[in-house]
Amino acid sequence: MDKVIRCGICGLGRIGWGFHLPAIKATEGLEAAAVADPLQERADEALSVYGVPHRFTDWRQMADSGTIDLAVIASPTVFHREQCEYFLSRGIDVFCDKPMALTLEDAEAMADAAKKYGRKLMIYQPHRLIGLTLKAQEILRSGKLGKIWQIKRTISSFVRRNDWQSFSAQGGGMLNNYGAHFLDQLLYLGGDRKAVKVRCETERILSGGDAEDVVSVAMRGNSGIFYKLEINMASALPFPDMELFGDRGSAFFQNGQWHLKYCSEMTELVMHEGYAAPDRRYPPRENNFTEETLENPEVSSYEWYKHCRDFYRGIEAPLVPLEDTLEVMRLLKECRKSSEDFWN
Repeated sequence: MDKVIRCGICGLGRIGWGFHLPAIKATEGLEAAAVADPLQERADEALSVYGVPHRFTDWRQMADSGTIDLAVIASPTVFHREQCEYFLSRGIDVFCDKPMALTLEDAEAMADAAKKYGRKLMIYQPHRLIGLTLKAQEILRSGKLGKIWQIKRTISSFVRRNDWQSFSAQGGGMLNNYGAHFLDQLLYLGGDRKAVKVRCETERILSGGDAEDVVSVAMRGNSGIFYKLEINMASALPFPDMELFGDRGSAFFQNGQWHLKYCSEMTELVMHEGYAAPDRRYPPRENNFTEETLENPEVSSYEWYKHCRDFYRGIEAPLVPLEDTLEVMRLLKECRKSSEDFWN
């Protein structure tokens, strides 16, 4: 029988309490052995609700207690590097929430620490497994849209942020918070491991702090695909969540459905080089379209943890290789520089 992995959740805020802890409890082969949170009442709640046997208000005590095999870091980004390196130094594998760290340099130090101590480290990028991604992959692979030239991801809402995520010094801002998710998702969909060109603009509109809540990123992958990411937390009206563009058609996802329109066969294009358009006509428009409406598959939000378990057991490759995460961290750095250059 495979060994049960004893997990310790570091941080019982929104993501630690709302996802990581229940996901661990729901996944066979994982045990919620310990939690650490500076608020005693949150640690005690883990006992009363989930029956977690070991509870700490100091995460270092959890690391030194001998009660866990895997540390799940769900604390604010500013603490990720220190906590990750400490757990690794104690012979404990680490599963860290996104973004990996405040800076690319911190992220590289974390990766180096994993190598130094011979431990496993992976970053939580759940949007690789959601229904939207899986259906988009299916559409892209079908060839219906032809050669793909652009993939666009948009996240829109109207939110006046008032928590730690609204302060730059604490690692807040939508570039870190959502950008880390969707830069990874875009490159994953396009099959690109690297981006060769990046341009970014950021602005603060509604946030109560100083961190950006509007982000626009354009980048080109090694494949030649053009990626666009729009994060707009100051829009009262929604945009399509995802758009796919090929040289034979397009697809977009909005209001819970995919809409596809594509040409199975293109009309022969007859070129005219002279300035006088024949019969003063405008170029012909394609009318041989097929249209489809599709649904996303239903995927359990806890499916991720099965891959997590099997990676830390040593029977599966990491769903998110560290090289991919370090590229996301590099892109975040490039985006900040590009935005500063734009406004300066």
